[in-house]
Amino acid sequence: MKRLKELFRYPVIGIDRILSSGIRWQLLFLAVVIVFFILLFIVIEWVTGCTLTIKENEPRNILLDVYYHFADPGNQYVVEGTGNRVLTLFISITGSVLMGGLLISIFSNIIDRRVERAREGQISYKFKNHYVIIGFDKMAIGLIKQLYRKAQSDNRVKDIPYLFVIQTTSEVETVRHELLSKLDDEIDRRTIILHGGRDSREDLERLRLPYCQEIFLLGEEGETDHDSINIECVTLINRILLENKKQEEKPRDIDMMEKAILREQEKRKKCHVLFEAQSTFAVFQRNDIETVFKKRTDDDDSWYRAICALHKNDQSTLDRLKSLKKDYDEQTVRLIDFLPFNFYETWAEKVLVWGKYDPHNDGVAPIVYPPLDGEGIDYESDRYVHLVIVGMTSMGVALAMKAAHIAHYPNFVRDPKLKTRITFIDLNADTEFDMLRGRYSALFEQCDYRVVDTLDDSRSYEHKGTGLSDIEFEFVKGAVESRLVQKLLESWTSAENRSLLTIAICFEVPQKSIATALYMPQEVYKRALSILVRQNVSCSTIELVRQARQYNGLRAFGMLDECYDIDDSSLLQAKRVNFIYNKIKPEKKEWVPLDDTQADELWKSLTTVYRWSNIYNAHSIPTKLRSFGLEEPENLLADKDLLEKMAQVEHNRWVMERLIQGYRPTTPEENQLIKSGKRNKKEIENSCFAHIYLKPYAQLDEEIKDNDRMIMKYLWRINKPLAE
Repeated sequence: MKRLKELFRYPVIGIDRILSSGIRWQLLFLAVVIVFFILLFIVIEWVTGCTLTIKENEPRNILLDVYYHFADPGNQYVVEGTGNRVLTLFISITGSVLMGGLLISIFSNIIDRRVERAREGQISYKFKNHYVIIGFDKMAIGLIKQLYRKAQSDNRVKDIPYLFVIQTTSEVETVRHELLSKLDDEIDRRTIILHGGRDSREDLERLRLPYCQEIFLLGEEGETDHDSINIECVTLINRILLENKKQEEKPRDIDMMEKAILREQEKRKKCHVLFEAQSTFAVFQRNDIETVFKKRTDDDDSWYRAICALHKNDQSTLDRLKSLKKDYDEQTVRLIDFLPFNFYETWAEKVLVWGKYDPHNDGVAPIVYPPLDGEGIDYESDRYVHLVIVGMTSMGVALAMKAAHIAHYPNFVRDPKLKTRITFIDLNADTEFDMLRGRYSALFEQCDYRVVDTLDDSRSYEHKGTGLSDIEFEFVKGAVESRLVQKLLESWTSAENRSLLTIAICFEVPQKSIATALYMPQEVYKRALSILVRQNVSCSTIELVRQARQYNGLRAFGMLDECYDIDDSSLLQAKRVNFIYNKIKPEKKEWVPLDDTQADELWKSLTTVYRWSNIYNAHSIPTKLRSFGLEEPENLLADKDLLEKMAQVEHNRWVMERLIQGYRPTTPEENQLIKSGKRNKKEIENSCFAHIYLKPYAQLDEEIKDNDRMIMKYLWRINKPLAE
């Protein structure tokens, strides 16, 4: 009605808006015009007394007379009389224009508009059991391939006509063309591309999120505020799921509350969220996602008060109810399982933890990356790991931090001089280090590091840490092609040097990385375990160069298209680590079976920060197995000396994890406050980011050491395919 009022007020503007708007308004406008002219001609025929009857001997019917001539202009010849024929002519011409020309034009326009909207990704469909990919970049191609194979293995492909729904702000035709060039026809037919922004609730609702399988929030390429928009999108997704949630029966007793909590955990949608900046990613590893969700607005807690009234004389039950109510509120407000990931962190894990890149393409061989420690560094070894990173880029920093997480070895327990060394080479290494030190201030307060300025030696300096860390850092300012830096590389590969050398070339420009890799000193190719070369799109060049014997140690990494693995092989181990910490007491002298079902339930209620702590523990398992043997010792329970060495290595790893997260050791004053009971250690940990157990292993209480001993006792069992 509002549009019709505008039509009468501003005729030209109103008509233009109606004709350029949706199909409904166009049809309504045509119907109004047709009715208007039919009524007009009825009035004219009635006033003039004209007779337009077509059939002979039929009584006069003004409405039918006008309609017959309006709908069919071929009946004019049966009308007699000049005045009657003139009126019939006007009625027939008007009917031909409106019923023929405009009506056909509108229906033709409907088809054209439908085709155009489909091409532009503007049409909504009723999807179900689909995968949602929000944002499109090169990473999406490999993701779709993995998801299709997963659907095939689950026998879901035949039942779902449209499996993938992609939302993008890019031109849909461009995205479709790229998909056609990279995906099989079978996958392409099951993919729908919609145009929309992930910060628009209306666009997100078109994805039918409550009915999907999983959500992958990638974002678009080249965005300056990528991470901020992704965080906003996460809150919108949770809000859409929350408001779509059907009104369910409120719990009536404690058992129903517990079942409701478990049910909400089961119903959570997995939401994989890409963060481009490592700093943003680190924030959500350290803080739980609930901080960005709005709290529940439903204040009707009468059901809870009714349950409390039933147990008003039982204080222990009331305390339990209070705890359950808190869990219930948290579970009902959070309807997504938040799974953050970072491109650089993911690649660092591929290269340094699992040592394998599988491109998910038939006929393409995977790339295998040698471990930093080769075949392993045991207690008696006199060798140490040396990772050299050329280019202080985001990828280089990610590799360094991942190496700091996992590169902890038992020979450091025997000889504290045998530290893992991580060296950066960059023309701006000094200023880049200043930024890195600000980001990881707690880490660099405790670690040894030195800055080597090859351009001006007077600006070189060294810092001695507290001895708490078994990792040391080195920052070399200079161009990698300069003679001084080349001499350093040669010295690291000399016969006297006992290091296990790995070089990672991490420039953003692939051609520069390749050129740097090809012009290393000859001894580097002979002695280095591997030379990692950062590529963006394809590994073909490096794979061809590797055919030459001299360059056999080169390995490409960092490709955009095959980054994220939907099946994280470390997740099972991380769940078992969490199970051991929660369910197995250190005083247990015999083996306790690992229950994967119970471990999975414990994992669902775990906050993001503790999930990542367990995941990082799992990432260190391959390194530990190489250090202590791939097979479980038969006398492990009795070999207290071996278990003690393993526990010290685990504590060193844990210390580095906490330092990277930003925790510092507590001060003597804080220790005294904790000892006197004036401050709680958890309070100091949360408010001051200080941890009481960030100290050498020898200074820990026995009960704290037991935690490290316990987790290492189950090391080999954590890694087995099935729990015993």
